[in-house]
Amino acid sequence: MRDNITELWFSWFYKNWEKNSPGDLIEKGLSPSQIAESFVNENHNDFIELAKKFDEENYHALNQFMKLSESELHILKYFLKLIKLKNL
Repeated sequence: MRDNITELWFSWFYKNWEKNSPGDLIEKGLSPSQIAESFVNENHNDFIELAKKFDEENYHALNQFMKLSESELHILKYFLKLIKLKNL
């Protein structure tokens, strides 16, 4: 595994994600899946080139990060339900 190669992913992703203005797209009524699909379509070639730089160990590191992100999403959903219940 090349040192800090996963940082390349995060650097690339957040730079391009911000250019995509996801908050504006949500305000325009696009769903999260539509926003993601648009981002993937716009950056398809970059995704392919970036993927070529990653090995199996990098894959596992990013997969672990994805699992943690999914856990955080579930926690946020739980918290939002609590807020909603409080306001009933």
